[in-house]
Amino acid sequence: MESLSKFDGIVIDGKSIEFVRMVMRKIRGNNNPDLYLKPIFSMNGNAHADPLIAQLIDGKLSSFDQIPLVHDTTESINKLKNELKFINSISFEAQVISKLMGYMYTRSLKELEPIPYANSNTHYSFPFLAYNYEEQDEYQIFDLLQIAVDEGLMTAKYFDRVYLCTSCKSSHLSYREACNKCNSTNTNSFDIIHHFPCAYVGPITDFTNDLDDKLNCPKCSKALKHIGIDYDKPSVLHVCKNCNHRFQDFVVLAKCMSCRLDNPVEQLVSREVYSYTLTKKGEDIALRGYSSTPKDIEEIIGTVKFDTYRTVVKYEIERIRQTEGSSNIVAIHIVNAGQFYAKVGSNGQQAFLRDIVGEIRASIRSSDMITFHSSEMILITMNDIPNKIANRIVIDILNLLRKLIDTNFKDLSLEITGTAYQLNLESSSELQINDLINSFK
Repeated sequence: MESLSKFDGIVIDGKSIEFVRMVMRKIRGNNNPDLYLKPIFSMNGNAHADPLIAQLIDGKLSSFDQIPLVHDTTESINKLKNELKFINSISFEAQVISKLMGYMYTRSLKELEPIPYANSNTHYSFPFLAYNYEEQDEYQIFDLLQIAVDEGLMTAKYFDRVYLCTSCKSSHLSYREACNKCNSTNTNSFDIIHHFPCAYVGPITDFTNDLDDKLNCPKCSKALKHIGIDYDKPSVLHVCKNCNHRFQDFVVLAKCMSCRLDNPVEQLVSREVYSYTLTKKGEDIALRGYSSTPKDIEEIIGTVKFDTYRTVVKYEIERIRQTEGSSNIVAIHIVNAGQFYAKVGSNGQQAFLRDIVGEIRASIRSSDMITFHSSEMILITMNDIPNKIANRIVIDILNLLRKLIDTNFKDLSLEITGTAYQLNLESSSELQINDLINSFK
């Protein structure tokens, strides 16, 4: 997939909608801007009939002979892409917001509207964002866009409302009337008849017979001829075939087709759906990148900003040049961080990062510094110790973090690695930090 980044654009065979969806997810969901911002065109077939695909392609071709016709579109997108500055985002949310801003900027989009989509887990889809989340986690897009609104990157306008399962947050719900005693949907319903002359009230079955289809009152034996004159039907009686309970008011349940939970409708999760407009601040963010949401760093005690970390490493190199000491920079790499953060959500991510920083801080000296380079990379300084000892400490930290993950996130798979890099006097601090980070790619 990375090899596609060297091309100006991509043409996808559109005969198979499933194939195009798979390729689009891999490209638009990639974290490399040379891929997720790549101009994409479909050729042949009717894949563009899918609403998500139609939103995420940059044009349709009927043959390779038409490629020159999309040259201007391709050149325009790539030119706008070259205006953007790409920085590493601290959190998954900041990373996806940054990607969205960049995508909208390169396509000259000002509006972001939800589209009705049966395959979406929330029945409304924001196409570019949808391919950055697993299907079952799409409901988190609502929270992501609220962050963008709170930050002034977008304005919101009410569009619609959806109701989600209380367990898995899916909107694939089947609404059914059920017995208010045992919740069974296996019921019969009968009209209630009120006979005016004798005031008898009972189910219609009391007025029927096996000989004909006429209605006769079981109390006075008179025939019921004219509704509204002889009788009326004031209500309906329901009979449960499961527990034989008789009742007049159903309970309405919403059965989740994703997790099979029967939800009382009054307990469903209500979410407002909005359309969004990019602000000037949002355009500026697209140009200079979005590193973190306000709470990404502020709530994690024990860390410093990345710029501070770079300055400290720069001066540490100058210090060991005078003292001939031995100092190290360390990287802890969370390999599949994006998928993990998407599953645990914003609050789970914050709790996880706080726990990680706490474990690391307990394993190093108070003078050593911790920073986040990205949502998947944590950097540490370990000064005045040999590299061999620094790597032993790293191994101990990794073991502690893996134990922490196994204890608190048993059902989620997370791979974590790390190493210590001894600072040298020949290369700049920037180059050495970049070499350490790139060693995990």
